[in-house]
Amino acid sequence: MLSEIRHFGLAAERLGISQPALSQLVRTAETHFGTRLFDRSRRRVGLTEAGQALLPDARATLEQARRAERTGELSGRGANRVLTMGYVGSAPLNPRFLALVRALSSHAEGITLSLDQSPVTDQVEAVTERRLDLGVIRSPMPAIDPSLASVNLARENMILALPATHELARAGEVARLADFAAEVFIQYRPQTSGGLNLLVRRTCEMAGFAPRVVQTVPQIATMLCLVGTGLGVALVPSSATRLALPDVVYKHLPEPVGTDLNLIYRRSDTAPAVRLAVQITRHFDKLNL
Repeated sequence: MLSEIRHFGLAAERLGISQPALSQLVRTAETHFGTRLFDRSRRRVGLTEAGQALLPDARATLEQARRAERTGELSGRGANRVLTMGYVGSAPLNPRFLALVRALSSHAEGITLSLDQSPVTDQVEAVTERRLDLGVIRSPMPAIDPSLASVNLARENMILALPATHELARAGEVARLADFAAEVFIQYRPQTSGGLNLLVRRTCEMAGFAPRVVQTVPQIATMLCLVGTGLGVALVPSSATRLALPDVVYKHLPEPVGTDLNLIYRRSDTAPAVRLAVQITRHFDKLNL
């Protein structure tokens, strides 16, 4: 920089350092090479003969360092990288989540996708702290750091899961949710904030009762197995019907209650693999997935 601008003040400003700091760097280099590299006797700084001789090698070294930096950046942040994505246990039941996983793992440029099932609040913390690149969480969403952004992946309704032996299992339609106020509910494990546990409690409260919970479970599959044994009823996302358990009957609520799967990511993350995941999620309706 100094060899091109030939002015200590302007060169220091361009480099973002003070002029004394630049002068010290020059003196250190001259001490190392045992000769003066710059002629300061003129009004404008010029290279000495030794400085002229070293200039081509210095430029080559700088360019090599820049290439190494770009290579490292592409290796660490490019498409050919390990993309870590968290997800809630109910996400794999949703076709759009599976389509997103399929699209990322089969991308032509090659993305090694590492999936980690974890609760909503754990994912939010992990994405914020850069231990995960992406997260797939359910609404209602917890409070997230302003550094994070979210985009809707899929929306579905909550439905009622009943034991096949329940008296309403063969009924054409389910009455109001309030009619199940006396039923035993199998509930999701609570999160610090957000998640399906909160949604179920809110939904029941809107229907005029607090659910009577005797079992809490971490997985929808476990929940439905317990429903099938007759231990209680449960509110589950509609994609849970894909499990098709023979001892469980699903009923739609007369007043739909929606839940979203949301993709969360860091706003500042410019990695091509992350941008690809966000782009796919935003344009799902336009893609043949």
